[in-house]
Amino acid sequence: MINSRRALAVAAAIVTFIFLLSRDHSAPALTATDRPSSSGSGLAAAAAAAAAASRGAGLWSSGGRHQRQQKPLQRPMADTSHMTTQDKLAYAYPYDLTEKFPAYVWQTWKFTPADEGFDFRDQEASWTIQHPGFVHEVITDAVAESYLDLLYASIPEVLEAYRALPLPVLKADFFRYLILLARGGIYSDIDTYALKSAIDWIPDSIPRDSFGLVVGIEADPDRPDWKDWYSRRIQFCQWTIQSKRGHPVLREIVSRITNHTLAVKRAGGWAGFSGSKVIEFTGPALWTDVLMDYFNDERYFNTGDSKGPVNWKSFTGMETSRRIGDVVVLPITSFSPGVEQMGSKDIEDPMAYVKHDFEEHLSRIVSSHGSRKAIITRRRTPSPSTSSTSPITNNHHDESLTYNDLDALSTKLSTNLGIRRGDKVAVSLGNGTEFAALTYAIYKLGAVLVPLNPTLGFEQVKAGLEKLGVRVLVMGLVVDLPYRPFRGRGNAAVLRSVCEERPGGLERLVWVDNRAEHVEGTVEEGDVAFLKGGDDDFVVSYERLLVSDPSSSSSSPSSSPSSPPSSPSPPPPSPPLSPDDIINIQFTSGTTATPKAAQLSHLSILNNGYLISQRMGLTATDTIVVPPPLFHCFGSVLGYMAVVTAGATICFPSGAFDPQASLRMCFDYDATGLYGVPTMFIAMLEALDRMEGLSRWRPTRLEKGIISGSSVPESLMRRIHQRLGLSRLTICYGQTETGPVSCMTCPDDPPEKLLTTVGRPLPHTAVKIVEPGNRSVVVPVGTRGELATSGYHLMKGYYDDDVRTAEVRVLEPHPDDGEQPDELWVYSGDEASMSSDGYVSITGRIKDLIIRAGENINPLEIENSICQMPAVRDVSVVGVPCPRLGEAVAAFVRTAQDGDDAAALTQDAVRDWVRARLSNHLVPKYVFFWPDEFPKTASGKVQKFKLRHDAQERLKKDD
Repeated sequence: MINSRRALAVAAAIVTFIFLLSRDHSAPALTATDRPSSSGSGLAAAAAAAAAASRGAGLWSSGGRHQRQQKPLQRPMADTSHMTTQDKLAYAYPYDLTEKFPAYVWQTWKFTPADEGFDFRDQEASWTIQHPGFVHEVITDAVAESYLDLLYASIPEVLEAYRALPLPVLKADFFRYLILLARGGIYSDIDTYALKSAIDWIPDSIPRDSFGLVVGIEADPDRPDWKDWYSRRIQFCQWTIQSKRGHPVLREIVSRITNHTLAVKRAGGWAGFSGSKVIEFTGPALWTDVLMDYFNDERYFNTGDSKGPVNWKSFTGMETSRRIGDVVVLPITSFSPGVEQMGSKDIEDPMAYVKHDFEEHLSRIVSSHGSRKAIITRRRTPSPSTSSTSPITNNHHDESLTYNDLDALSTKLSTNLGIRRGDKVAVSLGNGTEFAALTYAIYKLGAVLVPLNPTLGFEQVKAGLEKLGVRVLVMGLVVDLPYRPFRGRGNAAVLRSVCEERPGGLERLVWVDNRAEHVEGTVEEGDVAFLKGGDDDFVVSYERLLVSDPSSSSSSPSSSPSSPPSSPSPPPPSPPLSPDDIINIQFTSGTTATPKAAQLSHLSILNNGYLISQRMGLTATDTIVVPPPLFHCFGSVLGYMAVVTAGATICFPSGAFDPQASLRMCFDYDATGLYGVPTMFIAMLEALDRMEGLSRWRPTRLEKGIISGSSVPESLMRRIHQRLGLSRLTICYGQTETGPVSCMTCPDDPPEKLLTTVGRPLPHTAVKIVEPGNRSVVVPVGTRGELATSGYHLMKGYYDDDVRTAEVRVLEPHPDDGEQPDELWVYSGDEASMSSDGYVSITGRIKDLIIRAGENINPLEIENSICQMPAVRDVSVVGVPCPRLGEAVAAFVRTAQDGDDAAALTQDAVRDWVRARLSNHLVPKYVFFWPDEFPKTASGKVQKFKLRHDAQERLKKDD
């Protein structure tokens, strides 16, 4: 471990080494009278030697046979200031193919330990265990720059470029190339496991003195539309690289980054630089380009007698190592095992050498965006005059965490929660810093997050805890309610029942005091006195989890409930996590009456969030307001995971949805994005004109967002674009069982696609449309059927419910080749069709189809028509029993609050409207006006079974 104290000792050793090395390779000393001038032969010889080293002393034949390099000639000491950067690097660090690979393992980390000792976690320890005798250095950010000052003192432009890079992730990329060029050895990211020694990476058939660089394949896209998702058709991995000192590929990439960086700096171009450009500037895209250029460079390869250029076709689908000149390329399984895509095999495969650890998902983001704001939570407090009937006040303070803060806070919580890998932790809270920090605290430990809807009563909470065997429950004193700011529901009765019964063997109850955000008297002090008395470790406040010793009897917090601890501490040790580990058990919020517990993995949630972020075009400069609840996949994956993956800022305007608070936060932070289901956007549009100071607001930066939960009528999309901006709004489709998103539009899709489809499948997601009664038959393009999806994102099954799992999660033979492995599919129950260009249209729920006189009627078509009526706010169409026709069409209509159009809206007006636009059999037989919000799931889906029951009850009364 190199820290600032050892750096001085290392500096002295390196300076001495460089001096001795230069003396050993210099020509005989020159007198003052024959010292070469800038145009003298001595300098020319030095430059020529450097240039020769830069080109390489031998050529690679097309068959990969190497003509041995001659031993480096002695070179005179010379002024290198007039050399190119490439030649300077070659002069300082010559490449000798015949030397052994240096026995170094290099890694970097963001914190400087308090002392010289460093206890390796399982990840770092694996590199030491697999490489006994190697020097294993974990270099901290604080030391990296000083170390480079020593290594590149003679090439100042390299140091200038390193310091000029504006983002930590750029410096991290550059450092790996610099350290390998100067010292050689293995570089690997801090979040990797060494499964095998580097000695075993290369087969014995390849001589050790015939190669000087080992790389692996990161991406070998298996989709025809790969350009939408990957920078290159084949992408080489740069999280693990092995190299001999001075390799030409490293010289080239260091030279390119240096020259490009200094050019941008001098042109003043950093102002518009964003995190989305990293992959091309220093990341795997540039790394791939440099390697491909090297493979086709006539200075190193005899390209004349080759069969053609080296390109992506040379590597796609490879399953064993391949040597191209002095570079050994490993297949995707070697450095990316277990990702379940692009041909990657399991970590037990003989070709699996290095594994990325999903536990460090947040660490990678923190290292790149540590000082950026991660979370902004608005804490609103009622004024003393606020009562249950008084108007909303706007007293608030905003609480923000940087990514460094979020990392430290979640680490503190993970240390003090008292849980282990595999334990289930239920969180019943509204949106805010506490829920966000607890999420990563649980994920870091490999425990399982169980989000619960805070509005559940005790019997529902009890059923969930007993079903899953939850060990820890986190719950607020007050339940935040949608559309009711400051006027939540007291939770004392539920908390008392939990304490008394401890359902399911519950071992700890953590309570969060959120009373300050609600009117006085919502929960009286006496109502919750039982939470603070006694020494029972079963009950603990959230604040106590933030002190150094949570077992302390003191209940007063050392900081505010969501403030980060003053200094980070490492997370407690745990066994290595697997991408397939279950990380979340999500109770489905489907439109049926009985929820199911879907088990989701690291692989599913993290990749789904990442791919959503990529399709939206999120960058670290975005500020996204997210009203949907964190206890649902919309808020947690589409919102939290997607935003954090990009290093952007997520804003929580209120504990539960409040249209005015959401709009106010967009205005106050000049937000670039906004999320919601259609009913949320309808409420925000209605609130906008009533809000003081915002009625004339026309957002200038509000472009991105997601609308999800149900179909989006054309009239609503038009109003959203006109009033809120959101010109790059995307539509997502999925279900809890698929992690959740399987299809999504792109911001640049044509308007007709945004209005009529849910987009195309995400990368590594297969979609098919089958006959509802015969799943073995895939229907033709454009034909309606049941939608099914396959891929990395599928749930592991419903918890302890094999019967219902088997109904929707089906293992089927591969359709193309009997030798291919079977495929898992999840059937959605949704009716859909797919166009020839891959766009999916959802036409309804299979169970929601109305069968009238033997003919299937899609409610969505009728709903979209009625929504066009001026006075209609929302509509839902269901089928009700009919003795003559089997089922009849019934429309539930929510009208605008006032106006002439609302007064003129009658049952006959609705029927006449539909009759004028659609076929007669689609005209509703029954029209019911609904005064309030439709019954909905937590994700905003209308629970049609409840409307259907209501219609039947009304018709019984009429009879």
